[in-house]
Amino acid sequence: MSAILKKPEIVVRTDKELRIKIEGESHTLGNLISKLAAKKEHVTMSVYYVEHPLKHVLWLTIRTDGQVDPLKVLLEVLDEAQQYLERFQKELEEGK
Repeated sequence: MSAILKKPEIVVRTDKELRIKIEGESHTLGNLISKLAAKKEHVTMSVYYVEHPLKHVLWLTIRTDGQVDPLKVLLEVLDEAQQYLERFQKELEEGK
């Protein structure tokens, strides 16, 4: 994934909140990450927004109740999304 995305910039990092900025991304990645993170235990808020459709700058915020590190939540969600996409790709290839 690192070859595809520009390096995310961590803007805020506390024991309860993580806010990152990713240039070159939009709603597709933001929606996927925020929806998966919102399902996690101890996550109290997971939102994203795109500055402007022509700028392609994604802002993502994950907030927890403090019992889990929001960065750990993000890393788990990214692994989960990658596994989902690999299964999806495999199913598409088998359907040829």
